Amino acid sequence: MRFESRPWPRGQLRARARMAMPSRSGPQGPWRAREPKRSARRRRRRNQRAVAKVQGRSVIGLLPVPCLGPRTVETKTKKDDPPRESYWTAPIGAKDLDVTSGISGKGLEGASIAVDARIIQVPGIGFHTYLKATVRCLLEMKARVCLLTNFPTARYEELFPAAEWVGFGSRRNLVWEQYELPRFLRKRQFELYWAPANNGMPFLPLKQTWTISTTHDLVPLRLPRLYLFRRPAFAAPYLVWTMAALFRSDTVLTVSESSARDIRRVCGRRAIVIPPVFDDLRGPEAAEALPDEISGKTYVVYNGGLDPRKNVPNLLAGFAIASREWPELRLVMIGDGYSVFDAAIDDLGLSGRIVRTGYVHHETKQAIIQGAVAMAYPSLYEGFGLPLLEAFAAGIPVLTAANSSLKEVAGDAAVYVDPRDPASIAGGLVKMRDPETAADLRAKGWERLAHFDPIVSRERLAAELTRAVQGQERRASRRVR
Repeated sequence: MRFESRPWPRGQLRARARMAMPSRSGPQGPWRAREPKRSARRRRRRNQRAVAKVQGRSVIGLLPVPCLGPRTVETKTKKDDPPRESYWTAPIGAKDLDVTSGISGKGLEGASIAVDARIIQVPGIGFHTYLKATVRCLLEMKARVCLLTNFPTARYEELFPAAEWVGFGSRRNLVWEQYELPRFLRKRQFELYWAPANNGMPFLPLKQTWTISTTHDLVPLRLPRLYLFRRPAFAAPYLVWTMAALFRSDTVLTVSESSARDIRRVCGRRAIVIPPVFDDLRGPEAAEALPDEISGKTYVVYNGGLDPRKNVPNLLAGFAIASREWPELRLVMIGDGYSVFDAAIDDLGLSGRIVRTGYVHHETKQAIIQGAVAMAYPSLYEGFGLPLLEAFAAGIPVLTAANSSLKEVAGDAAVYVDPRDPASIAGGLVKMRDPETAADLRAKGWERLAHFDPIVSRERLAAELTRAVQGQERRASRRVR
């Protein structure tokens, strides 16, 4: 009989080494097998996550937070398997939220909440809309809201007269949020501090205040060539405030499952998905608010801005191709700053087909959207995609790209194109000329809009903020002990 000596697997060698280690104390004898403290902590955390996953909860730090609805899970399934549930598969009403029964704005009544409101001076973007809607929601819950800025606040105080406005500190945003903001928060000792626009979270710890950040997207990390490599002056502060928001916040909120997956990939942290709390997206019914230059004309509307990911050059090139088959079509661009594309517009021969409205008020913007035959939004990447909901509310078809959260928000209520191919964009625009296609997309858009009930978003937001207040109370009670 021949015996062969085989090496022990590495895991068994470690286990036998632990068994041979003498314990420091204990009644079980000096040769009791012990598990290192670090391994024990990891094992406990792993078990907690497993239990939380079964019970439908998410573990963030040490505060258990109920998962308000099924989450999207990317798994490989067979062809015959039914589709997995997500937030966007069916309309949700407030009555369906069993986990929020008994949790409402009453838990926030009298709570002192500080909010970073610097984005209030940049109207017309999604962050501005999100800030206004959420602050209005907090005031309706009778919380004591303090809006913090680093500029004079007199011209903005009429927006929220019930809130306290405080302007202080340096105009340099990074200095303000990393040095002067923590000093102010320690002095005032708020129960909650909320940074709702990606930035505004200090790295320094705030033990007396529960910190919440809303990370809408990680677009610069997903498209580094457009943002970080070409703009080093932007890259450094962006990385600072993004890492501070993801690693130093007690609670991380986000607005879509797509952004939640990005956050999970970057830092391994599970963000709580709460769709944005929107005000009424419907504008005036009458069309007399339309500017004279577009009244009575056939046009496609663009309401995306100048950010590099918005893909304006390819949109212009695609529109130039589509205008050959649809000569009466015009492109209306809402907002300021589009003069940077004058040279491209002249080269494409679109000088008489592009209408730039400049900055317009909300009512005029909604009237322009309602009068369009379609909305073009071929973005390269988005955290949510508010213009899509504005188009659905106005009852017009949508052209967009099947990436990031755009597919998640639009569902089957849009014409999807390749955003990097002008010919694909042109083909999508020409499809809007078919009355049957346009009517079908309008009907699906109304159905899709029903998935984003503002009442549900308010209940979810109230639930998370109430749990944050309770978590801060428990933290304070432990310090007293």
